Amino acid sequence: MHRLLLIFSLFPLLAALILRKINADRHLHEMRKIRLSMRADELVRKMLDSMARQDVEIKVTKRQWAGAAVTGGGWLKLPASVAGGTRAADHGRAALYAGLYLLSQRDPGLIARRSWAMRFGHVFPIFTTIVVFFALFVRMPPVMGLSIILASLALATCAQFLTVIADLRAASMAAVLLEKKRILPRLSEEEAVITAARAWAWHAIVPGLLSRLM
Repeated sequence: MHRLLLIFSLFPLLAALILRKINADRHLHEMRKIRLSMRADELVRKMLDSMARQDVEIKVTKRQWAGAAVTGGGWLKLPASVAGGTRAADHGRAALYAGLYLLSQRDPGLIARRSWAMRFGHVFPIFTTIVVFFALFVRMPPVMGLSIILASLALATCAQFLTVIADLRAASMAAVLLEKKRILPRLSEEEAVITAARAWAWHAIVPGLLSRLM
C-alpha cells in the first residue's frame, strides 16, 4: 500500500518540478543577468502611485518567511534583498507583489486562499517529516516513512497548484499596469520585468521544503 502511495505521490511532484523548470527557473536565470536603471522598491512605489495608491506603505523586511502574507490593509512587504535589487529578477518579484496588492483589493478571497496554501505548503511537509523521523525510532519501515513524506509534499503541491492562479493573475495585472503606464524608461526593461514577474508566479508552485532542495 505504501509503495502505491509513493508512486501516486510522484506524479504531482514531477509535474510541479517540470512546470517550474519550464516557466520559471530558465527565465529567472536570464533575468538575473539584466540590470535595470532603478531599484525594485522604487518601481513598486511608482506602480502604486500610478494607480492612486500613494497611501500604501511599503515595508522592507530583513527576512521574510515564505508563508507569510506579503500584502494587507494599506501595506505591502518586500524582502530587503528584493527591495534594493537592480536586477530584472528582483524587479519582477517586486512587481508581482504590487500585483498581489492590487488583486487583494479586487478579490481578497482569492488572496486569502493563496496565503493559506503557501503556509500549508511550507508547514505541513516539515511537520510530517519531523513526525516520521521520530516514528522511525519505533520501527516504522523506511519505505513507508518516505512514502508519507512524499505524500505530504504531493498534497502541499496540489494546494499550491490549485491556487497559483492568484499569482498568475497578479503577474498579469502588473504586466498590464507596466505596459499602460510606461513606468520603465525602456521597452527592453519593461519586457524583462514582465517576464520575471510571470516566472516568479510559477516559481511558487513548488512547496517550500522541496524548493529549498532545488
